[in-house]
Amino acid sequence: MLTLDHPEILRAIRGFPSGLMPIRPAGKLSLAIKASKEALLAVQQNGGFSVYVVPFAAAGGETFSFVTAFFDDADEPLVIRTPLFGDEPPSVELVAMLTAPALDVYFFDNLGREWMSYRCIIDDPGSHLSTSSELRLAPFSSANSFAILNILQEWFGLRTPEDDARAIKVKLGEEIWPSDLAILDARDGVNEYIGSDGFSINMLERDATRPGYYQERDIVAALKRFLDPEQIILNPFKRGTDKEFADVVAGTERAVLLIQAKDSPNTPTSLARTLARKERTSEGQLTDALAQVRGALRYVGDADPVALSVKRGDLDLHIAERKVISVAIIREIFPRQAPEILNALRAGDAVGRPLVILDYPGFCAFVHHFPDETAFVDELEAYAQTLLLSDAWITPEMFLLGRFLQPRDD
Repeated sequence: MLTLDHPEILRAIRGFPSGLMPIRPAGKLSLAIKASKEALLAVQQNGGFSVYVVPFAAAGGETFSFVTAFFDDADEPLVIRTPLFGDEPPSVELVAMLTAPALDVYFFDNLGREWMSYRCIIDDPGSHLSTSSELRLAPFSSANSFAILNILQEWFGLRTPEDDARAIKVKLGEEIWPSDLAILDARDGVNEYIGSDGFSINMLERDATRPGYYQERDIVAALKRFLDPEQIILNPFKRGTDKEFADVVAGTERAVLLIQAKDSPNTPTSLARTLARKERTSEGQLTDALAQVRGALRYVGDADPVALSVKRGDLDLHIAERKVISVAIIREIFPRQAPEILNALRAGDAVGRPLVILDYPGFCAFVHHFPDETAFVDELEAYAQTLLLSDAWITPEMFLLGRFLQPRDD
């Protein structure tokens, strides 16, 4: 595998938030894509993905950037928006790769695990790259990044069948490394946390029997980026019962996070479900997660310590002076869920029980950008407060873009 042969690339992948990243294994310019497990499975099932070259007007003349689409749904696929800049070598390299006839592509999930790699054929049926007589890229700035990302989002939402036809098709060819694999991780230190089995197993395709098993351990793996083993509890139960208290508990110096997580199978069948079916599934996951939040908070009450049990025995969760924050993580969030989310946040705020609701990619983004226990908690609270103050749904992605890129008045 690439990451076994070139561990320095693995370090770079783990330090990259998500998206398209040029890499050079053994000096050969190649593409790494870091995306959700759903996007990677869509690539595998469809035999490739599409890159839309989006031209638009800029101060120095017409420029362009990319939207990469992974078709789990024909009309509303999963996408990665990539602003391109002429003074950034990675942007120039991405353009060069997509004007070549072939390309090696390596695929990684949100946690930087390598799942598949292919030698791909590039088929450009008439994109801006092949039809424009002059290609120009804008200079980098935070303001340009923010503006381009918004342009790409609006353009893709209004795209036409002709735009679909002109998109570059990246078609999977020969496998570089077999993709039919499971990852069993029993390394020392990796699985040290309260409630651990001592190992973890992961697969790209996850069936209906245990989707939560994988997601809960993925959440723990993400939190271990900045929390010590004794700060994380997996699957604690209410002592003396067979009722689970939370999927994950994470304790920081000033907060106790009670995490309730809901996922769906990651299979070709689930991927092929209609958008309406996926929305209904997400609504059910949110309802179930919020019910678990209420149950955990009732059990906590005014108790200190909170009496819990894990596989290896009883333990006491000491709250002390720390704030208890509930975090509900579901697979994906759709705009129509905004009223329910806002109502839940208001209800928690009204009784002094703060709540944060995220989709899984949003959770991963917060962990990546704030790998410090204080900053992580601060930003989660800032996100929830932003929603409450604006009284509108703002995706985690848009909150973070505003946090890092939106121009501000001095």
